[in-house]
Amino acid sequence: FQNYFRLYEKLAGMTGTADTEAYEFQQIYGLEVVAVPTHKQMAREDRADLVFLTAREKFDAVCEDIEDCHKRGQPVLVGTTSIEVSEYI
Repeated sequence: FQNYFRLYEKLAGMTGTADTEAYEFQQIYGLEVVAVPTHKQMAREDRADLVFLTAREKFDAVCEDIEDCHKRGQPVLVGTTSIEVSEYI
């Protein structure tokens, strides 16, 4: 992709993760990354990691969290490493 994007005279984009790769954008594309502050205070709550002895225990806990969110009417996006894991959940 790096050479493909260089074919364009102008490049622009928006993402929530560009700031961590600012050096790469500068070195490869000559682009400056500008961090735009959020309009609202961050609502994310960082929690400690959970460790499970088995995959079954882990996925049961994931399903419990999904069910709890669903009961509150909260949307849930679940990312997995494969289609098989998605189907298992």
